[in-house]
Amino acid sequence: MPPASFRVNIVVDAPPETVFPYVSDLTRHGEWSSDPVDIRAMSAGPIAVGSRYRSTARSHGATFTTELVVTRYELPACFAFEGEDATGKFRHIFTFQLRDGVTLVTREIRFSANLGQWLVFFLVLYPVRLPSARRTLQLLKQKVEGDLRAKPPA
Repeated sequence: MPPASFRVNIVVDAPPETVFPYVSDLTRHGEWSSDPVDIRAMSAGPIAVGSRYRSTARSHGATFTTELVVTRYELPACFAFEGEDATGKFRHIFTFQLRDGVTLVTREIRFSANLGQWLVFFLVLYPVRLPSARRTLQLLKQKVEGDLRAKPPA
């Protein structure tokens, strides 16, 4: 089956050097996810390619437990991780581009699935997955920009 994928983006009023560390800390994804998610580090040390995490996510009444692994960590330009659960194998790729003093954050989600998973993916893409991905990036924007406004001036 060909991989299924989609891409969403948002402009965040902060430099990539601020946005990247927040997004690459998988343990903080629950702070801006549109669905409840708890991610815990399984590897010690700083975030790097090969770092492992355990994710428990709830979506539309279902709970998914997944082991995640960081596959790219290129500060401040690109961060990616992958995992596999009942919905198939997936990869999330975040890119960060400085544009006129703000950051364009692009999130691409790719799925590799068997025929049944692939069909389900397309049945839920537009009504569920895509709107959820857009809400998640909006929450990310609100969190990062809100944290910057809340910091006292240096």
